[in-house]
Parts: sequence; structure tokens; C-alpha cells
Amino acid sequence: MTRIYVLAGTPGTGKKSIGSKLAELCGVLVLNLSSLIIEHGLFAAYDQERDTYIIDEERASSFIKSYVSTLKGDVFLETHYPEIIPREIVDSIFLLRTNPLVLEERLIKRGWSRRKINENVMAEILGVVAYSTLEIFGAERVFEIDTTNTSPEEVARTICKAIRGEITLNAGIKIDWLSLLPFHVVKRFEDYEGDSD
Repeated sequence: MTRIYVLAGTPGTGKKSIGSKLAELCGVLVLNLSSLIIEHGLFAAYDQERDTYIIDEERASSFIKSYVSTLKGDVFLETHYPEIIPREIVDSIFLLRTNPLVLEERLIKRGWSRRKINENVMAEILGVVAYSTLEIFGAERVFEIDTTNTSPEEVARTICKAIRGEITLNAGIKIDWLSLLPFHVVKRFEDYEGDSD
């Protein structure tokens, strides 16, 4: 029987490295949703300003449903836009969260533009991926994991144990960065205009 899991989170929260460890430690297939979408031309346009593809959500959703139906075993879809995955095919969502200040450091190391960094850090502060995931899939299927100070291997081991039924994780969204960060820190990301690159 094929079970479909989602590894979701804002860019920089550890999806790629944790996905790699999941494949290695848990013997699951991990698919990067962005790569699949680009490879199969499931985008409407390319946004030069934001350096990103604009997904054709209807075509992508239909393709995902059809594509995963051909797979065997446990499959993880790694993405920062879980809302395009058909609700009915998903078993559980593992939502990765990272302290916004640590996330900023990670994105700076990637060499991203200031604008792109700020957009993604604000998305994490506001819980954009978290709340869209919660709204679509329901709290009972969403399992939040803080990756701020946890190694990818440790997170992957936790997820492996969860899908094998060896441990039970608490469902729902608990992290609220907006209430934990000082106002001036949030404002620093909010007020950014223009692109310094």
C-alpha cells in the first residue's frame, strides 16, 4: 500500500537535507515537488523579479494525483506550497518550522537577494505555510517540528519513528513566532522595500 506524506515548510527550514536523510534512514521515496513541476512544465510563467516559477495549480494538482498513483511504498512530497497537493491523497504532513532569525542566516548563506530573504522570513514569522496547511488538511494530520536547533538526521529519525507507529507526535500548530519575536525584529523584515542586489 502506498502512503503519501508531505514534508512542508518555508524555504530554508531543512526540507532538502531532512528529505535526503529520510530516504537514507527510512527507505522512503522523497520527491521534490518543485523539480517535478518544472520537469513536467506545470507552470504558467516565470517571475523574473522574484526569481520563481508561477505554478499552474490546477494542472499541477491533477498531475500529482495521477503521478503518485503509480508509485509503491511510502512517498514523501517535499514542498513549500502543500496547498496544491490533493487533500484526499495525503496521509500526514510534517511541517518544518525554524526560528526566523536562524532562517535569515541560512538564506543569506544561500546568496539570496535581500528581497527574497525578507519575503521568506516574513512568511515564516506569519506562519504562511503553516496556516495554509492547517486550513486545507486539518489539524489532525499536521505535525509541526522545530528544526532550529535539531540536526536533519535527528528530525528524519523522529519522522521515521512516527510513520512506523513507534512514537506519537502531537498534531496541530503550536509555534507562533509573531508572539515570540520583539516587535522591532518583525518590523525590520516587514519594512523592507526594494532590492539591494
